[in-house]
Amino acid sequence: MPVQPVARLGTLLQEFGVLSPEACTKTEELSAHSGLPFGKCLILLDLITDNDLKAVLEAQSLLRDGIFEKSALSKAVQKVCKGHIPLSDALQSMGLQAKTTRRTRLGELLADAQAISPQQLDIALKAADFSALPLGHILTTFDALEPALVDYALDVQSQIRKGSLARAAGIEQIRQANLQLSIKISAGSGHFALGEILIYSKILTSKQIEDAIAAARERKQLIGEYLVENELISDETLTAALCVQNLIGAHLLSIEAACDVIYSVAKLKEPKQNFDGLTFQDFLKASGYLTNSKLRVVMAKLSSDPNQTLDAFKHSLEDTSTLRELLSECFPDEVSLVNAGAVLYQLFHLQKLSLNQALLTFAFRKNGVSIATAA
Repeated sequence: MPVQPVARLGTLLQEFGVLSPEACTKTEELSAHSGLPFGKCLILLDLITDNDLKAVLEAQSLLRDGIFEKSALSKAVQKVCKGHIPLSDALQSMGLQAKTTRRTRLGELLADAQAISPQQLDIALKAADFSALPLGHILTTFDALEPALVDYALDVQSQIRKGSLARAAGIEQIRQANLQLSIKISAGSGHFALGEILIYSKILTSKQIEDAIAAARERKQLIGEYLVENELISDETLTAALCVQNLIGAHLLSIEAACDVIYSVAKLKEPKQNFDGLTFQDFLKASGYLTNSKLRVVMAKLSSDPNQTLDAFKHSLEDTSTLRELLSECFPDEVSLVNAGAVLYQLFHLQKLSLNQALLTFAFRKNGVSIATAA
């Protein structure tokens, strides 16, 4: 189905009149330095709320499908961001057929068609929100939805929004299509299954995955849903695995690099642990970047200064700015990576990101992939 070309999010927000060029540039800089998605950076900089961003993305989708004119959506988005109201309410206040936007998100349609459960949708939305990957891509990596079903559901979504198909009829069409498609684990499908990635990452054993697959099938659950529910992996580890699964499939990440990403996140599997005193050095160690060999190089450089006292020596390793400068001097080819680590550590320190979110993003950067450009 032909769709309209739509500007990138930053450009579109400027065209909608809710983001200044200066704010857009500032957001792009944070995204470039941290590796975080543009939309996530908008929220971190308090330029837009999480709910308002979702409304903007919904407007972007409506514009792409040609449901409403850009001028109308521009006015609606301005109302959304000013009053923090749903997009459908903003459209309705303008006398437009807002019913075409109600309950027509892809995840809602698939859940109502019983192609996925509400719990599965919640897990997928968490991964999609953080990674900035389309929800449809995340859902297909669950190894429970065929890509053809997602494409079919997107076509149904467009018809419902245009008013050419009743929502109930569309739901039934998706349900029937789901029944007709073969739903299998991804063996032989050309990409790594979730269980395979967790085994290669040495997070779980083959026996644990085999048992989990059997138990999940018996309970009619997805493997990822079962693993999280039974505390075999964390939410963050599942998010990391789903993200790398997409990147492997797109040939942006090797399985070896993917394993490094997941292992960096999975090491911190005690969510209630107190990280208040975590230093930049601790963060870099936890990420796997600051190895003992790298630390020895830094310490050797410090020791070469005859005026260096023991207290100054300790301070140099514990102070973020000093350690950042030392690492940049010792490893000049890794300056951008060190800078990204410092930005992510600061965002964690300001409680803008959880530690696992910061580590996950840094792990991608360490392996040459930015979530901001992977979607």
